[in-house]
Amino acid sequence: MKSIQSFEIAIIGGSFSGLSAALSLVRSLRNIVVIDSGNPCNQNTPASHNFITHDGTNPKLIREKTISDLSKYPNFHSINGEVNSIEKSDKGFLLKGNGIPLLQADKIIFATGLKDVLPEIPGFAESWGKSILHCPYCHGYEVVGKTTGLWMNENGVFEHAKFLKHWAKEIKVYTNGPIQFSGEEEVKLKKEGVIFITEKVKTLIHDKGQLTSIQFVSGKESPLDVLYARVPMVQHSSLPESLGCKILPSGHLEVSNFYETNLPGVYAVGDMASIFRSVAHAVHSGNIAGAMLNRAMILS
Repeated sequence: MKSIQSFEIAIIGGSFSGLSAALSLVRSLRNIVVIDSGNPCNQNTPASHNFITHDGTNPKLIREKTISDLSKYPNFHSINGEVNSIEKSDKGFLLKGNGIPLLQADKIIFATGLKDVLPEIPGFAESWGKSILHCPYCHGYEVVGKTTGLWMNENGVFEHAKFLKHWAKEIKVYTNGPIQFSGEEEVKLKKEGVIFITEKVKTLIHDKGQLTSIQFVSGKESPLDVLYARVPMVQHSSLPESLGCKILPSGHLEVSNFYETNLPGVYAVGDMASIFRSVAHAVHSGNIAGAMLNRAMILS
């Protein structure tokens, strides 16, 4: 039988929220392990913004600096690998996976994040996080004044388009096919002066991820510098749900104000449990979860 490595807390996911929880916990004298597969959702993003002291810094560099800081604590451990099963045990949880030893943990923090489901259109994935953006707070300042579009075809498009006009005075909505939002939204868009284009898209023309235009199936092109996109999101990992964590209709995990799931001793942080997708919020949620988990362990 394989030997088991035991920890008080296993953090599954080693990006901003997971590492923030780790820092809170090692400073609370907890023996922890962070297991990370090295596939963060912002891996294509060249610069992180709207996060004090690191505005404009590459996310990879922030993670590397954080791991360097954590490595100074003797009770911090990290493993590069992927957890693919978690079983409840008498002592807590038994974790198994690819590239990792058999692990025993008293408590678990999920920090596995959400996965963006991108359209299978040439150029979309290559430009995602560079000139195809999800958040004006994160990247809007850098693209003010540029030819801007919104990739969206569902109710709520009017609100999104009007909101984005704060950063881009003119905006075009690309529906990639027949309109699927309500006639009321269509009327509001026209009154707001928003142009919407329903032609089917063939490809997004770009230069190393920087958009230059959208090419339609008809052969026509629409010049474009930046595209905000509302794309579907799913949980990056099925582990929380398979363990018994409750999933909300929005697709997020249900958590308390202190990021504990419906399962005692199991927490979830970052965008997997919140509508907010920013570095600042990820760090906040990890910090709170780590502190409150430690408090619960002390008082139990």
